[in-house]
Amino acid sequence: MRVLMCSPDLAAITDVLREALPEHQVVPTEPDALAAEAPSAEVIIPARTPVDAATVESASRLRLIQQFGIGVDHVDLEAARARDIPVANAPAGPSGIGKAVAEFALMHLIAAGRQLPTHFRTLAARSIAVPFGASLFDSRVCIVGVGGVGSEIARLLKPFGATLIGVKRTPDAGLAQQLGLTELYTADRLTEAVRNCGFVVLSVPLTDETHGLVDQAVLDSMPDGSVLVNVSRGPVVERQPLIDALDSGRLRAAGLDVFWEEPVDPADPVFEREVFATPHGASACDIFLRGTTEVVRDNIARIEAGQALKYRVV
Repeated sequence: MRVLMCSPDLAAITDVLREALPEHQVVPTEPDALAAEAPSAEVIIPARTPVDAATVESASRLRLIQQFGIGVDHVDLEAARARDIPVANAPAGPSGIGKAVAEFALMHLIAAGRQLPTHFRTLAARSIAVPFGASLFDSRVCIVGVGGVGSEIARLLKPFGATLIGVKRTPDAGLAQQLGLTELYTADRLTEAVRNCGFVVLSVPLTDETHGLVDQAVLDSMPDGSVLVNVSRGPVVERQPLIDALDSGRLRAAGLDVFWEEPVDPADPVFEREVFATPHGASACDIFLRGTTEVVRDNIARIEAGQALKYRVV
């Protein structure tokens, strides 16, 4: 089958797919060439490239849209549903993404809390005037989104002796007990959940409900000197209230792996603040490549065999 791997800048994914799918044609495709390539595609792997309605409608041979990861927010799901084209993802557990992103989130929590950007500037200035940051040990951490990624974050935080607060769309007392959460709130009580939390980490998918979830009211509810980490999607946080919170000292720092537009502009005003930043790389490691490749390979084999797909979203 002809498999379009979008976002060719992610060359490592193309390489592992070619090795895993030697009997198929894996074609790296520039985003602006997707519309021209789509009519010949049987499988599209969007990665970070938008797959809009026009692309779906023009892809006459398309049998599967398979995301190499969790998020399908770049795919027009209604268009896929109208053409009865299945859309599947690679969930946090079987793909290894949960562990990969959680590890990266932990790095952001430590780096933002200890104000690593200022340490770097101090080093460059040949100074030893270092900031006294916030430690995760014995802290109070709110995990917004206790799914596959959020659950792994909770497990990683246990050795720090942190008090863990969770936010989940639906109540789950069993999960709260399993992860050692002191409290588990629903999303409509987010302002209450973040109160008195020195750290807040976001690990939710981008949906209509989570777009702008962290707004002025949520940031105002966080204590002065707290830290916000976002490893979900940029639009989950409202940009100007975040900048205002950093300027006012409400936030000591932010750790951002995701942004409102990507690739992010290096001149974005957010970088003039205390922000530890990475270019949407939380999943980029060996366990993610291995685990997600297996999910993708299995679903392509299932399509060929006429079997039910795993992890189907649409």
